[in-house]
Amino acid sequence: MRKFAIILVTAVLALLTGCATTVSSQVSIFHEWPSTMPDKTYIFERAPSQENSPEYKTYEEMLRVRLLSSGFQEVAAGATPFLKVSMQYATSLSEVQYSYPWPPRMYDPFWTVHFRHSHFLYRGFYPYPYYPDGPFIGRVPDINVYAYYLHQLQISIAELKSNKKLADIKISTEQLNSNIAAYMPYMIDSALQNFPGKNGSTTTVDIPIQR
Repeated sequence: MRKFAIILVTAVLALLTGCATTVSSQVSIFHEWPSTMPDKTYIFERAPSQENSPEYKTYEEMLRVRLLSSGFQEVAAGATPFLKVSMQYATSLSEVQYSYPWPPRMYDPFWTVHFRHSHFLYRGFYPYPYYPDGPFIGRVPDINVYAYYLHQLQISIAELKSNKKLADIKISTEQLNSNIAAYMPYMIDSALQNFPGKNGSTTTVDIPIQR
């Protein structure tokens, strides 16, 4: 048991000290994509709030470039395309982790909080509010707080005339950075990397970080 604990702590420390080289996203797709698509011309369908949004237009341009590399062709003004493409995105606070600057790291499934030597674990079991471990005896250690943010993107493709939805792609990635713009290129690339893919599937896609 002790040997297992040592191995577990070593593995956790290795993860904590490692440097991420990819952006990992969860990609879910539901589609009724025909085996042979007769026409891949499209226009963007924007919500009223997106028409005058510089942020949206930046992401739209990213998606435009990626669609072109996947064989889609945006039509010129006045032409009638076969498809329409829409996009929505959002960011929300996903999880807050609390930790002390000393290993090992632990996880409480009840509180769904990551922490090290938290008083939530040890209060009531020891006469001190914190676990009496080495350099922490007699003082309250500093607490590190890490906020994780869930960035989400949804891309929908439908027939223009019939309004029949052909594909609905949902992408999400959890990051420490609250700025969704930093991850939008990776999420868009993840969405179309294996398009259309298996209907009803959810996969993890890792995209190398561009330094």
